[in-house]
Amino acid sequence: MALYFGDLLPYSSLLLEGLWTALYITLVAMLAGSALGVVVYLGKAGPGKSVSVLCTCYIEAIRNTPLLVQLYLIYFALPGLGINLEPVWAAIIGLTLNNAAYTAEIYRAGFESVPRGLREAGKALGMKPAQIVRYIVLLPATRNVFPALTNQLILLFLASSIGSIISLPELTNAIMSVSNTTYRTIEVLAVGGLLYLGVSALMSLVSKRAETTLFRWAVGTHV
Repeated sequence: MALYFGDLLPYSSLLLEGLWTALYITLVAMLAGSALGVVVYLGKAGPGKSVSVLCTCYIEAIRNTPLLVQLYLIYFALPGLGINLEPVWAAIIGLTLNNAAYTAEIYRAGFESVPRGLREAGKALGMKPAQIVRYIVLLPATRNVFPALTNQLILLFLASSIGSIISLPELTNAIMSVSNTTYRTIEVLAVGGLLYLGVSALMSLVSKRAETTLFRWAVGTHV
């Protein structure tokens, strides 16, 4: 079987546009989902029992249902309620809600990994709960969860390919479109796979570099 990649050259811009769309929805969903994840974690860990139960139900509902089903519900069920979303917004909302449930659990693990003695030391110094979180818990907790957040970012990027089922023009959608046009299925899948691999590897590399730079103070210490 002879492979020929020349037929793909006229479609390189389409593939790159698809890659940009995948990156765009990934970054937006990661930022929004991470912020929402903090809120969900604080609600779950907070003193309000009803809020805690509600946040726990949200996390379990999202984590125990396929992202594909969640995206179908957002894109195909919401119009029944009069809410019509463009594919890009449906994908961003779906990925954000999904990401928030997972990052809430990541934050929980990070905050609980900070020794209780540090919190008690803060109380002994007369610090308020918000000050203890801001000045004592937040930095070591963030350092502890940084690798997990990087993994979540990469998984989110790969999961963005599900957006193709609602006609979102992201990378997988572009790959299938080029394949249907050129009949160079293996070649375009190989190129698409390399694009996913390259971007994921770059994310991992940048994250390790950022971790070394941002948390240089923690090298050789165990909080």
